[in-house]
Amino acid sequence: MPVFPLGIERLADGRTLIADGGASSTTDARAIEVDSLGRLVWAYVKNDVPFLHTARRLPNGNTLMSASFGDKVVEANRDGEPVWMLADGLAYPNEAYRLANGNTLITDRDGNRVIEVTPERTIAWGYWGLAVPHNGNRLANGHTLICDSDNDRIIEVDQGGSIVWQHDVGLDWPRSAQRLPDGRTLIADTRHSRVIEVDSAGNVLWDVSGLTMAYEAARLANGNTLVSAGYRVVELAPDKSIVWQYPNTVPVLAETLQVVNPTSGCSLYVHIHRPAYAGPANRVPGVAFVPGGLEYGSSYDTTGLPDRVASDGFAFLHFDPDDRGLSGAYPENYGGYVHQDGLRACLAELASRDYVDTSRLGVYTREYGITMASGMIARHPELPVRFLLDCEGPADRSQTCQDSGGFVPVPADSESFWQEREAARFMKQVPAAYLRMQTEVDHDSDMFDNRHAIQLIDSATAVAYGGAGISVWTRVNDSLMNPPNQVYGSQLLSGPPVWVPETQEAQNLVRVLLYLHELVPDLQVAAAEPRQVGTTVPLQVYPRPCRGLLRVELRQATRARDLRVHDVCGRLVASATVAAGRTQATMDLRDLQPGVYYVALSGAGTVPVVVVR
Repeated sequence: MPVFPLGIERLADGRTLIADGGASSTTDARAIEVDSLGRLVWAYVKNDVPFLHTARRLPNGNTLMSASFGDKVVEANRDGEPVWMLADGLAYPNEAYRLANGNTLITDRDGNRVIEVTPERTIAWGYWGLAVPHNGNRLANGHTLICDSDNDRIIEVDQGGSIVWQHDVGLDWPRSAQRLPDGRTLIADTRHSRVIEVDSAGNVLWDVSGLTMAYEAARLANGNTLVSAGYRVVELAPDKSIVWQYPNTVPVLAETLQVVNPTSGCSLYVHIHRPAYAGPANRVPGVAFVPGGLEYGSSYDTTGLPDRVASDGFAFLHFDPDDRGLSGAYPENYGGYVHQDGLRACLAELASRDYVDTSRLGVYTREYGITMASGMIARHPELPVRFLLDCEGPADRSQTCQDSGGFVPVPADSESFWQEREAARFMKQVPAAYLRMQTEVDHDSDMFDNRHAIQLIDSATAVAYGGAGISVWTRVNDSLMNPPNQVYGSQLLSGPPVWVPETQEAQNLVRVLLYLHELVPDLQVAAAEPRQVGTTVPLQVYPRPCRGLLRVELRQATRARDLRVHDVCGRLVASATVAAGRTQATMDLRDLQPGVYYVALSGAGTVPVVVVR
């Protein structure tokens, strides 16, 4: 990712905005924004911009996009909501700029024209008679610079429609042209796989070749040149060396381990991928990946998923459960206690790495992997698992046993077997933040109506919100689709959550990365007080888990504050006071039973804490 970068823009904050023409096909286009380390920070993943050619960030923070196969230009806000659109009369638009006067300059390729359109969608200016034009852009002098691609030339046109400058020597399908402050012109000469800089007389003063299908070139304020070419974006220094690129901005390191499952004695194959900059002085969040069905983690070594997540700033562990893939033989446990104990051992191995920030440790599951993960977290509350990201996992035996079309060959009435293998049962005991990914139609045709997703979210959502669980925070899909901490299988809400449209399923990896970035900040939120993930709370408690004496620390001294500890049902079980001008206090929780509690600071927020013995 990106698969097919076209339009590019370096933003004022150093991030890079990229129009990715197609993820797996041109109908899977998206706009993505990455930081200087190549980490995804924003994306437009709706499938209403087929074959996205360009994305331009506007001063108001919105993004202007040209969708060539959709024959439209769309302005969308940061939340992905369209706020302006031109969808009539265009034929394969491949560029759009918002001008200072509020109009929009559009290169309409198959209309062989460049037009300036008012907010009311009327044409205020235009230049016709081009041959497959690209990248029409307005110059400071009011003229328009256009790549007349099929005529193999760059032209500068004044407001009266007269050509006042052109360069037509040695080009083959130029796709972008930028007028530089010194009067030179930077050109992406696509079919020659090069970028050149020419003076007003057409002399080539600088060039770099070997840029496969160079689409756009932009000179940056630092003197470097940003180029989209082939399947990557590169930033070139004046000496033509690559100083930045995307993807693979940061090298990824990988190590192979053999971790012993303490219950079965099996040696488990484990792979950990991490960004090269991760280390004791720069710890990164850790994610343990649990494959679905009867899959094994080593099959993902060739998919690019582990490296993609690692390059986005995570230590990513994937493994083969007992009797799968490269791990030791043991009777298939179908996500039961043995498999759960193996996952625990793998997660403990990840947490032991000196480059992993154990305060930002989580689990990402696919499909049936939710059973193994939820059981492990519920049975081992001493592990510092802060979040659980679940992609379309089944809730109980009705979706997984062979009696009802599933793949687990054990009858539904085998109670002792299923007690170990029903995620809905375990989710009631999972304190971690829980985010459920679910499309309109599940990957498994037997799980119709997505009732399993509702069952799991209702099981995990805290009692304080009408659910049956103790999770500090729950949500289905995007925050714009569904608010957090909602219960759907009761009378509290009249309908189901909003599902991800099936046409967007190709964007699931992008969603996973966005969700992981959302989940890994300071997760000091709790069921007693609805808050968005990542909200800063001026309260720190440790040790976590706690064995009796809990130390509470404020970020700054304030007036006297009340500290209260509630159980999962909201009952007050302990209290204390932080005196005025103080930043610390100690609470005695030795009389409490093991479990999850919530430490609340008046007027500030709530922090979950696990009490163990």
